[in-house]
Order: sequence, then C-alpha cells, then structure tokens
Amino acid sequence: MTPAKLDRLSWLLYDFANNSFSVMIVTFVYPVYFKSVVCAGLGNLGDLLWGINGSLSLMVVAFLSPILGAAADLSGQKKKLLVASGFLCIFLTFQLAWVESGMVFWGMAIFISANIVYQTGQVFYNAFLPDLASPQEVGRLSGYGWASAYLGGIAVLLLSIPQLQNGGPEKTRFVFILTALFYLFFALPAFFFLPSDQTGGNRLRWNTFFSAGFQQVKRTLSRMDQYRQLRRFLLAYFVYMEGVSTIVYYTSIYAQDTLGFTTAELVYLYLALQTVGVGGAIGFGLLSDRIGPRTTLVFILILWSLVGLGAALAYSKATFWVVAMAGALCLASVQAVSRSMIALMVEREQQAEIFGFYGISGKLSSAFGPLLFGLISLLSGSQRVAMLSVGLLFLAGLFLLLRVEEPGRKGEVAYGR
Repeated sequence: MTPAKLDRLSWLLYDFANNSFSVMIVTFVYPVYFKSVVCAGLGNLGDLLWGINGSLSLMVVAFLSPILGAAADLSGQKKKLLVASGFLCIFLTFQLAWVESGMVFWGMAIFISANIVYQTGQVFYNAFLPDLASPQEVGRLSGYGWASAYLGGIAVLLLSIPQLQNGGPEKTRFVFILTALFYLFFALPAFFFLPSDQTGGNRLRWNTFFSAGFQQVKRTLSRMDQYRQLRRFLLAYFVYMEGVSTIVYYTSIYAQDTLGFTTAELVYLYLALQTVGVGGAIGFGLLSDRIGPRTTLVFILILWSLVGLGAALAYSKATFWVVAMAGALCLASVQAVSRSMIALMVEREQQAEIFGFYGISGKLSSAFGPLLFGLISLLSGSQRVAMLSVGLLFLAGLFLLLRVEEPGRKGEVAYGR
C-alpha cells in the first residue's frame, strides 16, 4: 500500500472509530441511562439536565474551536492535538462506566468534558482533508469519511445489542467500556500513520497556545470583510444545519410520540437509516466532485425541505419509514459535501482555523435548532407544526446558499472571493 493510500485509510478509520462516541454516548445509550438511572426519581428535571449537558458543551466548543484551530495552524501541531483529544475522549468514555444512580454531578461533568474534547477533536480531524485529497477528489474522500462513520456506528451498535437486550444498569455500563475500546482500536492507525506535524510551524508553548490562537482569530475576524463567499457560506451553513441538528435530536422523539413507534421499532429504524446513509454519503460525494459542492448542496437542501414537509404530513409508520429513508440519504451527505465546500475555500495555511469557524456554525446551530423546535411544539401544542418549521429552515438555508459561488475546481482557491 502506498503512503498516500495508507494516510487516507487511516483517516477514514478514525471516522469509523470516533462515531462510536457519537452514536452510543451522545445519541442513543448514555442519554437514556442518564435520564433513567443517573437521574432516577428526578422526573422531568432529568430532561432539563440532559439538555444542559448538550447545550453547555456545544457552547464551549463554539468558543474553543476557532482558537484551537488557529493555534494548530500557527504551531503545525494538528496531529498531536488530534491524538491528544482522541485519547482524552476515550479515557473519559471509560469513566462513564463508573457513573451510577444519583451521581448527577459526575455524570454531567464527565459527559460535558468528553463531548467538548470529542467535538474539538473534529476540528483537527477535518483539517487533514485538504492535505489528503486534491481539489478534484475532496468531495469523494469526504463522502467516504461520512460513510465510514456510519459503518462504524452500525458496527458498535450491533456489538452492543446483546448487552442492551439483557438490560440492567451493569450491562449498560459495560457498553461504555466497549465503546471506548472500539474507539481506541480503530483510531490507532490514524494516530500512527496520518501525516506528521509540520516541522516549520511556530513552536508554541502551552502557556501561550490559547493566547496565540485567540490573537490569530481576532486578525481573521478583522479581515472577514475580504472573505465574502466564505462569510455567506458559513451563514447558510448555520441556518440549514439548524434543521439538520433538529432532525437528529428529535427524530426518535417525534416517531415515538407522534407516530407511536416502539423502542424495538426505533432500533431497526436507526440501523436502516445508518445503512442508507452510507450510500447517500458516497453517492453525493461523487456527485460533488462531478458538478461541484455548491450545486450538490442545492439538490440536497431541496430534498431536505421535502423531508420536513413529508414528516409533518406522515400519519402512518410506513409513510414515515419512506420519509426517514430520504432523510438518511441527506444526513451524512449534507455534512460531507459541506465539509468539501469548506476544504475548497480555505487557504492551506489557515485550514484548521477556518474549519474552527465552520465548527462554530455547526455547534451553535446544534444548540439553537432543537430549542426552536421545542418552543414551537410547546406554543402550538403540535410536533407536526414544529416539524413544518424544520422544512422552512432548509428553504431559508437554500436561499442563502444560492448567493454563494461555486468554489474553484482546478486547485485555485475561492476563499477570498
């Protein structure tokens, strides 16, 4: 295997590895364990505490991402930072296995810390993309990355089903250990084989790391007027990712409360969504390389708008299955193609920093989108009305995206247009 192919395979395996944290700790197992076991007897207060877990961690990430990204660019140490964040997230995932009933503070503190480390690690991981693929191949590799992540989610979920079916807090806590081991094993190739850090970067000391990053962010913000296309895209990304994050947070709740899905039916639905998502990520990634990421995103957002409308009007489980499969085609692809768009818009010396700003848009929208859905549902008394609002978010994002030019396709940088 050539060094270039080994670099790419290692990068893809890291997506395969760390999505286990997203699936098992952020989305499925730990939220239920936290509400039913850690917060046992607290009733609806457990829902509020879980919401604080997500919102607080993402707010911190939104602040840290561009600073850490800029510092990584200045120091040339993005691999070292990726390895450090990966090992720390794995360690904290292990610690969740010792969180028992009533340990609310520790259950929150460990999760918030782990999610912060996981999310900031994505900044360094994403910043490798322009190094591993040419401008003509970046969409394809980004799509393969999301497909790999989906396959990792399926694998860790299948490995955990025997423990989850047998029930009991002890078995659930063992799943957290299994998740950490899965993450560690498949992340090792990236830790060993991804391209080494640049030797020509500024050797920042840790006591000046944050201050140097903060100063670089200030300089970039002061020049944002020059980066019209980047600014427009980040605004569009923020708006349509509000819709995406709302779908992620509320699909299971909507399916259960509005359409009467059982827990077992939701597990099968999720496995199907992950499987279809693999094809969507690869297919739209290839299309992005052929017609450009901006044009591909236009098609994806049109489909997302129809998904929001279809979900709001679905009155049977069969109809919702069809709509959900269409959404699965879009879920990984919208993130993969958006990542490709950014990769083609950045200057090489500012990769990690700009991916940090990209992370801000995603993390802030992840905090605000679900809140908007909850408020509309509360005020209207209908989750269907709230779901219609999700479709409007996609339409608004589409309108903003139409004002963004297609980035260069032959290696020229469109960052400053």
